[in-house]
Amino acid sequence: MVRSPAVVSLTAVVALGAAGCVQPIDEEQSSVGEVTRDCLVPAPEGVEGLGAPVSLEYASESLWIWEELRLDGGGVVPNASARVTSASAVCAGGPALSRDGQGAPLTLLALSAAEEAQNAARTDGRRLVLVPTGGFVHAGVGYLFYDHVLKGPGIFDADVLGAGICVLPEGASSCDRVMDSAGGGGEETVLFAPRERVLNRGGLVAPVASGGGGTEQRALVYGCRGEAAFLSVCTVTGAPLDRLTEPEAYQLHNDFDGWTDELTAASSIVDELGPVTVSRYEGEYLMTVLDIFEAKVFLRPAKTATGGFGRRIFAFDVLPSSFFPGGGREHSGLRTASRTLHLTYTTDDPRGSGLHLVSFRAFGDLGP
Repeated sequence: MVRSPAVVSLTAVVALGAAGCVQPIDEEQSSVGEVTRDCLVPAPEGVEGLGAPVSLEYASESLWIWEELRLDGGGVVPNASARVTSASAVCAGGPALSRDGQGAPLTLLALSAAEEAQNAARTDGRRLVLVPTGGFVHAGVGYLFYDHVLKGPGIFDADVLGAGICVLPEGASSCDRVMDSAGGGGEETVLFAPRERVLNRGGLVAPVASGGGGTEQRALVYGCRGEAAFLSVCTVTGAPLDRLTEPEAYQLHNDFDGWTDELTAASSIVDELGPVTVSRYEGEYLMTVLDIFEAKVFLRPAKTATGGFGRRIFAFDVLPSSFFPGGGREHSGLRTASRTLHLTYTTDDPRGSGLHLVSFRAFGDLGP
């Protein structure tokens, strides 16, 4: 059997691990590309470890966001972030967190003073947290979607109250939460009720079909929801570029009828249980899928951003986890070569426990 550069021996795994790079053992060979690097990302100074980030993808950088980071010696920083501009640099030295003048990690997406006070006053062991789920960038401004989640008292107890939007101006270190005072009920940051919109897989700005056979640019946000055991429906929500902070402007895409307000009327673009990311690729679009059951990454190309994603194409293996590998976001902002993809994931596999960044180079066109 001819081994690709991504297939290495156990001895090489140990050597690469010492150098910060870890490769899966006996992985399946891809016919469409090769893994050029699988590194363990070092944790920043003072941080216990790194989970898998969600991200906003800019033209030449990726903004990584962690729901929380635990600090050495105790303490937790919610929604810490780092701007990553180079896959090589982050593999070598870890991400440079956004910090204040005293060197403490900053919170990108923060609770209001009233919400903090409500958390402090609770006696039921529960607390409100804001959980970022991804978003898109337009004209240098980031639009981040997040869930309002009531957690506790148990470690797995969590109720999603709804979703919101925050706006990150160019160069800013904090995200401004959009408030909706419609209806006279006071300022409210829960803009979408649970299962009204599904906005948990990130997005991008892309041309979509408009009336009269033309196209228009829209912000598109992808989301997947579980409908039954081993059944997940993934849909696309879009908004005009001049209405990005208006909740009522976000509608769901239907292949035949255009845009609709009903979640159940939206077309399903794929059925994927694991994380998916959609990005531009060679003038078209590419969905990257982490199959959490197989611990493999697949690619699904399409000519449009709203559907028609083709069959799965095997790309590479990731190290498995005792439960499931985590993360799985593809970071298009780190591409310095058009056919090289960068994806983060987490695992507790003893061959390389922690946050990984994989770089995968495609040999050529992936086809429709």
